[in-house]
Amino acid sequence: MLHSQIRSLLATALLAATASAQASIGAQTAARMQENYNAIPTQCEGNAVPAHACSGVLLRSTLPSPHYHTWHHSQNSKDKGGVSFSYLRSDLPTTGLPADGRSGFTLYPLLQRPAGSLRYEMLCAWPTDGDTWERDNRGCGDNRQTPEREAACHEQGVHTAEDWIARFRLTGDYKRQCAFDIRRARVPERAQAFHQTLRAQRLFADELPFVWNEIVIGAWDEAHASELPIQSFFYIDGEYGALEQAQADQKDWHRTHGGFIPVIKIRLPWQAGERATFTYHEPDQAVAAP
Repeated sequence: MLHSQIRSLLATALLAATASAQASIGAQTAARMQENYNAIPTQCEGNAVPAHACSGVLLRSTLPSPHYHTWHHSQNSKDKGGVSFSYLRSDLPTTGLPADGRSGFTLYPLLQRPAGSLRYEMLCAWPTDGDTWERDNRGCGDNRQTPEREAACHEQGVHTAEDWIARFRLTGDYKRQCAFDIRRARVPERAQAFHQTLRAQRLFADELPFVWNEIVIGAWDEAHASELPIQSFFYIDGEYGALEQAQADQKDWHRTHGGFIPVIKIRLPWQAGERATFTYHEPDQAVAAP
């Protein structure tokens, strides 16, 4: 009887410890995401380090399926070598996500990613949807649907948000816009280029064709996907089936690579001036913490 009671007490303690660890990881993740979202630096500390490396929330909308992993690439991303993300920050007027986005995953900012995780490659940034499916140069260059050749902004003499806005107004066509080049090789220009992307989205909010921006990241080697610094699987509050989709991704990651990545609820602002919130809820989790 005594041994049975001890085993029961140990099991109860283990369950409590597991729940506590899970809640701690999840709560800390949500808090850090909120902190990053609220932070609005012009750039990070260091040698012209762009603000995306230490602030904001970098997310990719996905759709789970039993036929693929959502952190793997679509055929279009494989073909062009670039993957599209959205960037959320409290000083940006982002009230929605592209393509009916309701769930997906977020990446740690580069300066916060876990030790030993993959250093992903930032390529270019668009103040609004870049129609990157139709572009060369890994999704950052010319749009095959337009007669003109769209080069990177700096190659056209576009260096500031004001330059970008003036050029956009010439046609009003988002397919003809230019991208700000934020590759690592462009030091020190990359930090200023990213800053001008955010400024353009803020200053031009009332005239932009889409409320979201687009950030293109280099397609990573899927053989090393377990090293991808995924911070959370998210779902958008109020969207039908969004939680179930995030839970499916969480379970898929656990089956494939092990480990616990929390499901985080994101409530997007309804209108400009409001702020998004990032929260963790234990009942949302489909996987227990290790």
